[in-house]
Amino acid sequence: MLSKKIIEEVKSKVDIVDVISRYVSLQKVGNNYRALCPFHTETTPSFYVNPSFKTYHCFGCGASGDVIKFIQEIEGVSFIEALRRLAKEANVKIELDETSSFHSLYLKFYNELHEEYKRNLNDFAISYLKNRGFEEDEIKKYEFGFAPIDSDIPYKIAKKLNINSLRKLGFLHGKDPFSGRLIIPIKDEYGRVIAFGGRILGEGQPKYINSYETEFFKKSSTMFLFNIAKDKIKNADFAIVCEGYFDAISFHRAGLTNAVATLGTAFTKFHARKIRKLTQNIVLSFDMDSAGVKATLLSLKILLTMDFNVMIVVFEDGKDPDEILKTKGKTGLFNIVQSAIPAEVFVPKALSKKYDLKNSNAANMYLNELKSWSEIFKSAPQRYENFKNKVKEILGYDVDFEKPSYFFSKKATMLPTLEDMLVYLYLNFPEQFEKLDVDASLLNFEAQKFFNFVKDENFSFDKLSKEMEGYIESVLKKMENTEIDETYMETIERKLLERKLEKRIKEIDKYLEKASDEEKKVLLQTRIELVRELKKLGR
Repeated sequence: MLSKKIIEEVKSKVDIVDVISRYVSLQKVGNNYRALCPFHTETTPSFYVNPSFKTYHCFGCGASGDVIKFIQEIEGVSFIEALRRLAKEANVKIELDETSSFHSLYLKFYNELHEEYKRNLNDFAISYLKNRGFEEDEIKKYEFGFAPIDSDIPYKIAKKLNINSLRKLGFLHGKDPFSGRLIIPIKDEYGRVIAFGGRILGEGQPKYINSYETEFFKKSSTMFLFNIAKDKIKNADFAIVCEGYFDAISFHRAGLTNAVATLGTAFTKFHARKIRKLTQNIVLSFDMDSAGVKATLLSLKILLTMDFNVMIVVFEDGKDPDEILKTKGKTGLFNIVQSAIPAEVFVPKALSKKYDLKNSNAANMYLNELKSWSEIFKSAPQRYENFKNKVKEILGYDVDFEKPSYFFSKKATMLPTLEDMLVYLYLNFPEQFEKLDVDASLLNFEAQKFFNFVKDENFSFDKLSKEMEGYIESVLKKMENTEIDETYMETIERKLLERKLEKRIKEIDKYLEKASDEEKKVLLQTRIELVRELKKLGR
């Protein structure tokens, strides 16, 4: 059991800014650092790192914690694994009894379970694999297994290892969920079995199932065959990403061993970060049915905003890598990868199939959907030019995405209030904020709550209420890309003065109700002067 003292020592010796800057581009703002959040997609930076408190907090999605929590979340690893990595970096020795640790027990359980499943690979399962084109040596190479009907194998192994509860190991009490299924081992990046995929043999739904998620197996950060593919990805300088086990295996059988699969789940930022350590180039190979196209588009938004170069394999007539390998062999699969099209060409083409572009309203809707993509492609001039050229080819005319007149549903931008300006300034340019004389009583209720919260010496962003987080996020979005210059500061000072004058006028109006005639003369004269000052300010 690790002591709190050891954990605190690791956190104190590791620079949280240095660690987080390896994953996102941090910008110094006063005493803090700011970036686009690595845990959700956003265009306005709402992710802040406080080096004094050694914490991070996102006002957009609520993610927050210390440097250990960050590594846990960003890498999809356990607390112990995150601590182990940081301790090594900080040169802090931590003692763990590997023979009795839960992680070791977990790996031992899955290794023995896998061996038992392999021993139960029967003629029926072997016949199924051979019908899919697998040779005897390939069946052994990919370590397929089988869970017999009414299997109780997990429970026998658990009993043998003196494990009382299977829940933490990803198995619920009762029947083996993989009973009657072909077993496909899922390994971590070090080649250790951490979960299984199961394919039903014959009729029935669902065709595929995965192990339940555990502390050591998260679908959002695990990629099938990554342990084999990682070296090849680095050498080839590109990765092939597909949806299912047999898609990835088909690429490997064809010699394209830089292929991985996302276990039938959405491609995530966790997957992208693992690949980015090896390459910035990705070929997406998803099915081209409606679900596959949707998955491709969602993946593209993640990858392009993370500056990946992305190509898309387009399979015609509902075919997949497995079928291409069967009908056209290794050469056919190589050729289809080589014919992959760039993201900026795929997006307009794929989205155009949703609309009858001969109808002007439908064309307008199409352009409106493309608008957000134009913003993504703008970061790379040549990509953006290719994107516009493809749209022109589809529609038959040029489109200027800078002009809002093309988009019937474009919403009017709300102008920022004084409160928005001050909150934004405080978060991002505290040294400029300090130059202002801000009376919180002049501000609206939400801004007052914010400034009352942050003036507390012991405040911490992870103590924010959901309502306050939502308020801060809305301010950051409204103030997106705002430049702080002399004119901006003059505007704030003018608005603060306006509020002060308005407050004094209201106070005078209140006194006038009970003032004597002599007092009214003085108050009215003062009121007139205050109104004149307001008019000079443009009010």
